[in-house]
Amino acid sequence: MTQPDQDGHTESQPASTAQDRLRAELLTSALYDLVPLTEVESVIIHDNLAATLSARQELALRTIRSLLEGELMQLGDLPYPGEKFTGWDLSIDATMDRVYDLFVRHYDERALWDLTIWLGLTPAGERQAHRLRGEAAD
Repeated sequence: MTQPDQDGHTESQPASTAQDRLRAELLTSALYDLVPLTEVESVIIHDNLAATLSARQELALRTIRSLLEGELMQLGDLPYPGEKFTGWDLSIDATMDRVYDLFVRHYDERALWDLTIWLGLTPAGERQAHRLRGEAAD
C-alpha cells in the first residue's frame, strides 16, 4: 500500500502545481479581505513557487487569468470605506493587459501596482474558497 507523504499525497498523486497552490492561497486569503497584487508576489516568493522575476511574473499572470476565466475572482481598485468591492468593467484580455503593463513593464515602479490592483472573490469564488478550507459555504 502506498503511504501518504507529509502533505498527504500518495506516490500516485502528484503534488499540486505551483499554479494550483497559488490559486488556493489567493482564494482562501480573499475570504478574509481583498488581496493586493503585492500579496500575490509575496506568496510566490515565500512559498518558493518560482525562482526568477520573469517566472514569478508569468506564474502570477497565468494564475490571475485562470481565476478570472473561472469567474472565481475579479480585479479592481480598493474601494473607499463602506463601499462594496466591484471589479473593473473590462474584458479579461483588457484586464490582463492592464496588469501586464503595470506588473511587468513597470515592475520597478511598485507604487503603480503593489497596492493599486486588488483581487476579490466572486460568489463562485467564495464557495470554492470554503470548499478548499473544508467548510460549508453560507
